Amino acid sequence: MYATASNYTSPPNFKTALVNKVFFIRWEQPPSALEIQTVTMRFREAYEAYRQQLVCVIVTAPKARVPNSEQRKNLFKMLEDHRKYISELHLVMEGNELQHNLQRIIASAQLIVTRIYDNNYARLHKHSDTIAPYLSARLKADGLKIINDARSLGVFQ
Repeated sequence: MYATASNYTSPPNFKTALVNKVFFIRWEQPPSALEIQTVTMRFREAYEAYRQQLVCVIVTAPKARVPNSEQRKNLFKMLEDHRKYISELHLVMEGNELQHNLQRIIASAQLIVTRIYDNNYARLHKHSDTIAPYLSARLKADGLKIINDARSLGVFQ
């Protein structure tokens, strides 16, 4: 059974949504510290709704700038602080150009260096549809429907 998909009113730089124990975050640009605090609050509200670990999907828009060192530090701290509340982490870096491929390589390296990367925990994706099988296996639900519901809420393009 699906929980009611929730779309929160948010500033134009990011969007969050909760669909069937999956918390989605879409970043249009690297976040400020205040935006990370807001997303953290929304994640905790989502966690409280289920009182069990959530799958977290973070999407970076194709036109997003590369985060500076302070923004990267804040993002990875957010992930480290919430690891016990997340059963799986999926990072989607949208875009097909060379710069997007390089950003995915850099993000993979950062996940390894910060010890967040674990093939059973964190995965990096180029397209949203590649997440569906993982969601199906983890949640025993229709992963493609979850992705399509998130797409209808504007988390994916």
